[in-house]
Amino acid sequence: MKFVALLSGGKDSIYATLLALRHGHELVCCAHLAPRRRRRLSSSQDDDHHDDEDLEEESYMYQTAGSEAVRLQVEECMGLPFYVREIRGKSRNTSLVYEERGHDEVEDLFHLLQTVQKSHPEIEAVSSGAILSTYQRTRIEHVCQRLRLTSLSYLWRMSSQRALLDGILDDGGIEAVLVRVACPPGLLPQKHLNRNLRSLRDDGTLDDLHGRWGMHPAGEGGEYETLVVDCPALFRFGRLKLEEVVVVCDESDEGVGILRIRKCRVEKKMEKQESGNESEKGNGNKSITSHHYSTTALKGVVDHVAQSAKSQLPTSNSTMQSTIPKSIQNRVIRSMHLPNVRIMKGGLCHISALISPIACDNNYSNNNSNDKVDEAEAAVREFLTITQMLQTLLSRLTSSSTSSITPQDIIYVHLYLSEISHFAKINRHYQQYFGTHLPPSRSCVAVGHRALPGGRRVMMDCILQCDSGRYLRTDAIDENSTTDSFLQRAMANHHHPLRKVLHVQSLSTWAPVCIGPYSQANVLRSSLVFLAGMIGLIPETMRLIQSDGDDYAEGANDWELELHQSWRNAASVLDGLDDGGGVAGGKLEDCLGGLVYLSLGALEELFLSSVKGRGNGGGANDNDIPWEELWSRANSISRHAVSCNGGVVMGKVDGLSSSESNSNSNDGIDPTLYDEDGMLYGGYEDEETWREISGSLPATATVTATANDASESETPLLAVCLAELPMKAKAEVELICASRRAASCLRVV
Repeated sequence: MKFVALLSGGKDSIYATLLALRHGHELVCCAHLAPRRRRRLSSSQDDDHHDDEDLEEESYMYQTAGSEAVRLQVEECMGLPFYVREIRGKSRNTSLVYEERGHDEVEDLFHLLQTVQKSHPEIEAVSSGAILSTYQRTRIEHVCQRLRLTSLSYLWRMSSQRALLDGILDDGGIEAVLVRVACPPGLLPQKHLNRNLRSLRDDGTLDDLHGRWGMHPAGEGGEYETLVVDCPALFRFGRLKLEEVVVVCDESDEGVGILRIRKCRVEKKMEKQESGNESEKGNGNKSITSHHYSTTALKGVVDHVAQSAKSQLPTSNSTMQSTIPKSIQNRVIRSMHLPNVRIMKGGLCHISALISPIACDNNYSNNNSNDKVDEAEAAVREFLTITQMLQTLLSRLTSSSTSSITPQDIIYVHLYLSEISHFAKINRHYQQYFGTHLPPSRSCVAVGHRALPGGRRVMMDCILQCDSGRYLRTDAIDENSTTDSFLQRAMANHHHPLRKVLHVQSLSTWAPVCIGPYSQANVLRSSLVFLAGMIGLIPETMRLIQSDGDDYAEGANDWELELHQSWRNAASVLDGLDDGGGVAGGKLEDCLGGLVYLSLGALEELFLSSVKGRGNGGGANDNDIPWEELWSRANSISRHAVSCNGGVVMGKVDGLSSSESNSNSNDGIDPTLYDEDGMLYGGYEDEETWREISGSLPATATVTATANDASESETPLLAVCLAELPMKAKAEVELICASRRAASCLRVV
């Protein structure tokens, strides 16, 4: 995609641009939001000489230090068009869920990108350097959605802070200096401003501060900000030289200061390097720091587990052929389901087996080339009928309670189709019904032609929590209200949020982006985590993982790689959740139950590998299909993934893992820096912002858990073989898990 880089001038946005280029995107131009100026409070240098100095207007959303040099970075060092807009708004909407509001600084970003679009209508995406700040990411995604742009956020939860810093300096070759510090007594304006970031890392300063004070080595907690003076892969024409600078301190806090750049120039490079795009395309095989296995390494893990499972199976002398008997593919499940509604005291409701009362007529000729189109239209009509039925059910539930129940209260949807090809047309109507703002999580599978009751093409079930939609969208309630609704009781409970939604819409190396109107996870009452169906996508490319070759006899099948990657993606999503108590994220061992979907493609792939391995031919019947081997391999891969958490080290990205390399004994972050919902800094960029907005000190964490407290139990999993899965995937994983806090209480861990 052609993209615009949203640059602050610092290391994160520059490295994010570099990674976007490496992933095959094309950089067209750069954009920057410049701060308004305010009068300085004091200067560390001659006050009489620098009375005209001023400070940047503070922003919760954007880096402001070093803004003076960004134009030179882009126009003279990179040789690209540059667009800039002054930040005119304030942080008026400070909740983590952003909704459009006039005169908010987020609207300045909207207008800036709108200007870029007018000059470059070919722009499809926006890259940014968000790493852990939910506050930043959700606002960028909100603007991108309004402008129909894709958010590229390749640094989002990419790796541990120390590994990320190493990637920026070593992999990216970035040279940067500190232009703002706010980490007393660790970093001091007079001592550390204008210091080279690489030298601070190499001499151990950052590691020492991390060990003594818990400072983020990459400065993600707001401890410092940088200005990039050189990046060989992007700065093709020159590097920045800071010739005249002055240190300006905030008189209210001498530990906070910025580097005012009074004069800088571009030092031209002797030879023009290859263009950024071409250079990075040439480095397509270069290692990118992330927490994902390489395909080769993953293939080795899966193959080892698969071969172990295969060795435990009895050998078969049955003759086989290289196609699955049609009797297997065409079996019809001939059972009827009646709609069922069950609502519990806490407002949790399950509505199952929603199907259209009448199946649409499918009188068509098999010779008609428009069969698929006709079938898809019939599926859409059935889906619209289902949504009407669901709306009627919700209205009846509303009339029998004190709450107003809407589709926004739905936290999970199972969508069963006869053919996955129907999904594209249905999804448009699905989006109109459920919306795109804080949507439910979803699993969508195809069960096969005429497999649904009565030959239907669509069936749906859903789980909802009464008033949870309003809860997510309400900042405060009327304390004088006498209505005893679920919302009233939920808002009065400050310890367990009724519902939380994890909805990341940016392309990153963390986990697959949600393509469509659904969320990665919905968390109910800080206890139950409903994960969307995960398939074996490589997050940064959104393509299914594949083996390097097609020699099935010597290596793992693609479906096995996909299954392992599905578990890995699920583990990454769980790791992105926070439930407080000093125990970050979640683990696969917290799973209370799950479904492992395998497609007929996986079965056929296994069948073909058996044929190649045994060299048999001839006829075959139902008994020749390797069902037992399929279940055994899937079970072994799944159990292995749960035991090793899919290869994801829980808490490593947040700096909470004791196993992280280059760490000191005091490796963890103070648990009091998590709010009662488990979000680091309450989800804001740093502790200072969190305290200023919340107006209170963070709660002290009390919940702890260790591996020694674990009670061994097997995760209950059900493996199902279906006709098709989304994106022609061959494996999918769907889980319901306990939150980390609940798991510690249940002694699941």
